[in-house]
Parts: sequence; structure tokens; C-alpha cells
Amino acid sequence: MFDQLDFSRFHSENIDERDQFCRELISGFSKSGWVRLVNHGVPPESIDRAFEMSRKFFDLPLEQKLKSPHPPTAHPHRGFSPVGLENISIVSNYRSSATQPLLRDMKESYDIGSERDPLYSNIWPPEGVHDGFQTTMSSFFSVCYEAELIILDAISIGLGLPIHSLRELHSAQTNELRLTHYPEVDRADFANATRIAAHTDFGTITLLFQDNVGGLEMEQPPGSGVFVPADNAGPHECIVNVGDCLQMWTGLHSARHRVHLAKSENQGNTVPERFSIAYFAKPDREALLRPLLDSLNNSKPVQKFLTANEFQHMRIEGTYA
Repeated sequence: MFDQLDFSRFHSENIDERDQFCRELISGFSKSGWVRLVNHGVPPESIDRAFEMSRKFFDLPLEQKLKSPHPPTAHPHRGFSPVGLENISIVSNYRSSATQPLLRDMKESYDIGSERDPLYSNIWPPEGVHDGFQTTMSSFFSVCYEAELIILDAISIGLGLPIHSLRELHSAQTNELRLTHYPEVDRADFANATRIAAHTDFGTITLLFQDNVGGLEMEQPPGSGVFVPADNAGPHECIVNVGDCLQMWTGLHSARHRVHLAKSENQGNTVPERFSIAYFAKPDREALLRPLLDSLNNSKPVQKFLTANEFQHMRIEGTYA
């Protein structure tokens, strides 16, 4: 069990206490690529409401869920994806020395973006299909965005950067909120499949909320191919993990993780359903993925850096059938 960090310390009137917390945050990311946060800025009642609405949506008959379908291509990430539509195994071995077999993902999901996104519109259930879903999830997206910005401030301070260095690269809200349901399955299915294959997240940081079923595993230490459980340590805990863009900016490890067969489950033939909500904080599309720390710069000739948008498209191609 990894210790929880109390984010309320960031709001301390004692600047030394605030800065010490920021250094501990970076220390956790440096060792593992992820940390456990409490008092992170997303209210417990908002988390509870989001899970309630997510469960109600995934409990709908398939024909009702398919009235708000994900586009047939990888872009944009919006709407409902039934089991089998997305396969994260395609990108599971990105920048890792430990390769993993290609496995079939056993999950269904719903993707939501900012209502302010000028490029991609959201896909919502039509009127009469789970009314209240759009209002709840739009509100939850906004709450997570505000929490994201403050966490990015803490990361900036911990790295020795000006406080708003990372925040200023995330003003356009090109983020994504993903609701995921892992249906009840037979234990034998894990021989050739997994709930979601080992992968890193494409963006800056991810805020993850999960139920108490278990199964989330983090690669520890980074690059080893060894995965350790990261089960829920409290109903409103948030796991925050480093994504690929933050790794390129700062050198912090992008956390490789998967959802597999929880070690704590009983040994019956059936593995219970699981729910999670992930908020993917992504850079503005035009942001350059160039090192922000002097220690990462070297004497090599000037190179062309990808924009966040170019990198996202490169990573996501092929994940949708």
C-alpha cells in the first residue's frame, strides 16, 4: 500500500509547508509515476453522483446505449463504445522495455470532452434516454478541470518552475472524461484477455476514481514489467498518474498500468463487474512537447518537437476497430 498524500497541505498559509508538500508530490511521481491523493479538490458528493449516473447508464439495454455511439474512428473520443470496439493492447508497449502480449480488452466506456471545445462536440444520450446524465457529467468535468489546474500548480512548484508554468499549457480544456464499466466475466476469460491492457496515458496527468472491486495494477518500478496492485484505499481517493506529455516536459515517469484480475478477489468462477472514472488532463493542442527543465536539455542539434495534438494522433491511431 502506497501512502496517501493530503492535498490540503498545498493550501497551507505556511509557504514552507506548501513547498514541502510539493516536493513530496514530485518525489512520489519520481519513484512510481503515480500517487494517491485525498482532499484533492473534487468534492465527495460530486464523485458519488458521477458514479451513480455512470452505473445507471451502463445498466441500460445495449440498444439504448448505442443511441449515443462513439464515431467509428479514433477521433474524436466521444460517446459510447461497446465491449470490443477499442483495443488498448495496440499501444500497450509504447516506450517500454518489457513487452506484453496483445490481449482483448473486456470493457465498455463513455467519453466526454469540454462543452467549450471548439473542435469536437460531445455526443450525449438523446432526450428520454438517461435524462440528467449530460448535466451531471458536464458539471463533473468542470470540477475536475479546476482540480487539475491546482494540481498542475503544485507539480510546477515541486519541479522548481514558476507556479503557473503547466497551468498555462492547459487553458483550452482539451481534456477527456472517461466512464468505464468492466462487465462481470468468467475467470477463465483472463487467459486470453484482460480488463484493459498495460499502457501509459497520452496526456499530462490522469485523475482516476475507482470502486472497491480491485484489479488496477501499476508497473513498479517503471520499466520493469512487474505490476503491483493499486486498489482503492477509500471511497473518494484519487489516484493521480503521470502521462506521456508530462514525461517529455519534465522527465517524470509516465505510469504504465493495467486492469487485470484482482489478487484480492475470491476464487469463484466469476469476476464481479467494476466501475471507474478517469479524467485525462491534456495539453492545449498547439503546445510543444519540449523539455521545460534545464536538466533535460543537451547539446544535440535543434530538433523539431511534436505538438500535443500531433503526439495524441500518433498514439491513438489503430486503437479503434
